[in-house]
Amino acid sequence: MNSKEMFALFLRVVGVSVFIIIVRHVLAYGPTFAVPGYLIVKWVIGVLLSLYLIRGAPLVVNFAFPDKSGK
Repeated sequence: MNSKEMFALFLRVVGVSVFIIIVRHVLAYGPTFAVPGYLIVKWVIGVLLSLYLIRGAPLVVNFAFPDKSGK
């Protein structure tokens, strides 16, 4: 396993961790309708970011480890 694969794996682990934290936070509020709008936006952005990280964050990985083949 090279460093690029390890970095991608690290990003996936961070993505799963963020997803779990957000889901636990949402479930802590329960089925109430008194949740402020900014929290909902914050949760949606967090879920989208965590899903991107779970997919491997190809833009971040390619930025951190550019292709050196000269293409």
